[in-house]
Amino acid sequence: MLRRLAIALLALIPVYAQVPLAMPVIQITQEDRTQAAKLHDLHISVKVVGHVATTTWDMTVFNPQDRVLEGELLFPLGEGQTISRFAMDVNGRLREGVVVEKAKGRKAFEEIVRRGVDPGLLEKTAGNNFKARVYPIPAKGYKRVVLAYEQELSDAGQKDLLYRLPLAFTEKIAVFGLRVEVLDQPEAPRATASPLANFMFKSVRRGFLAEETRKDFAPDSPLTVAIPRGEGSSQVFVEQKDGTSYFFVMVHPRLPRETKAMPRRLLVAWDASASARNRNLKRELDLLEAYLRRLGSCQVSLCVFRNVAEPVQTFRIQDGDTQDLRKHLQGLPLDGATHLGALELKSVQVDETLIFSDGMNTFGPGEPQFPDAPLLAINSALVAEHGLLRALSEGRGGEYLNLQTQSNDEALLALKTRPLVFLRATYGANEVESVYPGAGRVIRGPFGLAGILKAPRAKVTLHFGFGTTVRFSKTFDIDTNLAAVDAPVARLWAQRKLADLELDKVRNAKAITSLGQAHSLVTEGTSLIVLDDVADYVRYRIVPPEDLRAEYDRRVSMELDKSKQRDKDHLEALVKRFEERKTWWNTVFKAPEKPKEKPLPLPARDHSLGGVPGGVPGGVIGGVVGGVVGGVVGGTARTRTPAPPPPPPPAPNAPGVQRNHRQAEAVVEVVADAPSVDRTTTATAVNFSVDGLASVPAPRQDEESAGSINLKAWSPDTPYLKELRGAPKSERYPLYLRQREVHGKTPGFLLDVSDYFRDQGEKDLALRILSNLAELKLEDAPLLRVLGYRLRQLGLPDLAVWTFEEVLRMREEEPQSRRDLALALSEAGKPQKAVDLFWELVKTPWDGRFRDVNLIGVGELNALLATSKAKLDASGIDARLLANLPVDVRVVLNWDTDNSDMDLHVVDPRGEECFYSHNKTAIGGRISQDVTDGYGPEEFLLHRALPGVYKVKAKFYGTRQQTAIGATTVILELYLRYGTGRMENKSITLRLDGTGRMVDIGEFRFDQKEVAR
Repeated sequence: MLRRLAIALLALIPVYAQVPLAMPVIQITQEDRTQAAKLHDLHISVKVVGHVATTTWDMTVFNPQDRVLEGELLFPLGEGQTISRFAMDVNGRLREGVVVEKAKGRKAFEEIVRRGVDPGLLEKTAGNNFKARVYPIPAKGYKRVVLAYEQELSDAGQKDLLYRLPLAFTEKIAVFGLRVEVLDQPEAPRATASPLANFMFKSVRRGFLAEETRKDFAPDSPLTVAIPRGEGSSQVFVEQKDGTSYFFVMVHPRLPRETKAMPRRLLVAWDASASARNRNLKRELDLLEAYLRRLGSCQVSLCVFRNVAEPVQTFRIQDGDTQDLRKHLQGLPLDGATHLGALELKSVQVDETLIFSDGMNTFGPGEPQFPDAPLLAINSALVAEHGLLRALSEGRGGEYLNLQTQSNDEALLALKTRPLVFLRATYGANEVESVYPGAGRVIRGPFGLAGILKAPRAKVTLHFGFGTTVRFSKTFDIDTNLAAVDAPVARLWAQRKLADLELDKVRNAKAITSLGQAHSLVTEGTSLIVLDDVADYVRYRIVPPEDLRAEYDRRVSMELDKSKQRDKDHLEALVKRFEERKTWWNTVFKAPEKPKEKPLPLPARDHSLGGVPGGVPGGVIGGVVGGVVGGVVGGTARTRTPAPPPPPPPAPNAPGVQRNHRQAEAVVEVVADAPSVDRTTTATAVNFSVDGLASVPAPRQDEESAGSINLKAWSPDTPYLKELRGAPKSERYPLYLRQREVHGKTPGFLLDVSDYFRDQGEKDLALRILSNLAELKLEDAPLLRVLGYRLRQLGLPDLAVWTFEEVLRMREEEPQSRRDLALALSEAGKPQKAVDLFWELVKTPWDGRFRDVNLIGVGELNALLATSKAKLDASGIDARLLANLPVDVRVVLNWDTDNSDMDLHVVDPRGEECFYSHNKTAIGGRISQDVTDGYGPEEFLLHRALPGVYKVKAKFYGTRQQTAIGATTVILELYLRYGTGRMENKSITLRLDGTGRMVDIGEFRFDQKEVAR
């Protein structure tokens, strides 16, 4: 099935990259085959004002397929480069993106995509990497997308600034245009390298211009432009925006470096995680070896870290001989995620620390702890947390060496010396405020400082030096009457403030988001979005571009009170549904010996996207299929006299039970499994002792049913597992590393192999392999969900909490993010935080596709309050929703891919099957509303179990996901005595793909003597 159009736009190729990166690649993935699509037109324009360059890529892509597709553009930027524009054609006109909170933007995008309308979304992911999602790209049609980024130019010697645009296309582009404009420049720039012959600058009114257009052309070499500047020159820029005067001063200080005392004891922290394969390890090793040769004889304390930190090893370097150390580092397997918090090295006695890493923490909480000694961070990867590496190093008297922008000779010089540092700025308190960057910034190339003017004129002096000693200063006279033309001074100020805030992203998260919204910056908390209709901007409260603003304001003023009323209506409807559940819970069900009538055909199931939000297919809002609002199927409320039960339903695929899908039914293939360890909890119900909290009493312990849970054993039949089983123990891990080169991009492979090593008793290796899921794709919420589920199953709740916190940060708009985190928090011994999250989940009116998630959350909230040993604060929760309803049997089905359809089936000892179209059984079993286009959960409950066996099954009907996804991961959790102090829980993870069959999961077994009379 055709699933994805992916556009990988690698905007900046590093000068010193280990492997040359590709230019724009457009791929269509169909099963395991890929087919290239065309980048039809590409126009690149560059505008340079002072030392700031804005580069704009105007792209038109062609979809050669016969179906509409969603596109994904991957846009990795280098250090100091930021997105400044995102636009997309809507109905033939280019519409500019506007800044929106990240969660709100994603929610709007995904809901609008389901309606087949035209949204576009640009987000920042880890490592200064940007991702743009574009929908729709028409069948056999074109889509135009515009992106722009800003950067400050570096010095090229003492006389020039340098601009570089990497171009390395191998396929011809129908129309290629290149334009470079340098404004307010007295001397002509020079194109020192160009893909276009005779690309020359000519004088224009405000500077110099070079431009050219070619047809059927493949630009296969970079463009570099040298822009003359005076030695020791400086510049002042002022911009007045929204009533505020921003200034920016630029100085090109000479770059002397001072000789430093050479360390005799060196700590090397070496990142050997899977992402290290993206670094140029040879360059890093060459640099380390050259430095150690310069030191001569010294002691190296080595700490290798991945998902955990290994014990520190000591290497003694004699006369610069690094053979043993280099051999050891070269032999390290690059495997596992990165946990910077595992570096607890404060007690190591050293003179200097070197950390080799991309700085991207992908696994676990905490901050690294280093000795009180100068620290230098060294990185050769393009995608990296440059801000964090700079903060780690400059905060400890060192510097960040980015090998993407420095040669090894330059980096070696930096290791042997100490750099010039910006010490401070002095100015009149009544003249200037909000100056960035702060003190301590290492100087390498041009240095710019930005601030806000409080007076029409001001004098600002910058002080530079080594250590704490001032070596020279530079004074600037700033006048608001000399405002610059075309210089983005306000954005430069915002970018510098953002760089300071991002040194502590967690503590400054809200400030980062606010700054991004105010200055149209794409940050980790904001995105740029393009919507088709003004009604969509109104619906999601996203301020539109200026041409739609008046209509937006008019419509918003008419809807101010609607959201409050929606919240109120949601809570009242939820209370009514919870009352119906309490009625069911108080009903005594007794099944007849056998059915008397042949069953009638069941209503067809409608899987179309739409319908009544929160409704049941074939019913009404709040209704029950086959019943009435507030009614009970199979019994009468609060009575001991059983009502006649419904006849057993036909088999799910029998005539008359037809599912109405927009695609053919899918066959289920069980790819792998991961049964968890058993979990049995015992607790006291201290939170329902307060009057009024529990309107329904919990059963006495001697009334509870006993029983057992059995999960079906799964044995994945894959070639790589067969190879591992046949290998000697000492060769299994090296064999896995070789297999990873073939299968390593598939989550199922990592899950399978992790399970295998766990079953062999090698738990540390199993966790290392499992943690690779966090680095398989940056900021991928479905993958992290699977990782979090597995960490819970492995009994690692603290790691699961951190993982689900990351998912919540990425997917704040989805109820599952809060639910998953709340469940992990309760297991990690943090029940109050779990209660607060559950209440957020319960009281929020979610999108209609997340059916019954609020009601399921009410049950889980009450079970937590009832079974927690800690006294919890439930004062903020609506008392009408506080009642614990313990049950003998509970089954919950979750899955990880959106727009996918899974079904939970439970067959009782009488043979009656509870599933989507027969959601209540004669003995009191009930299943939640069918979820056909979300993530679940679906829940089965049975208050009182009869003797016998209850079989649990799952069925995968397929997916309508419009991007290329792998197998859907399904998580089933089976509970005995849920909501009591003697709860038992087993869970299993399956990956379902393909087209085909029902899967048997496991069973509950209740013996006659175990069931309460």
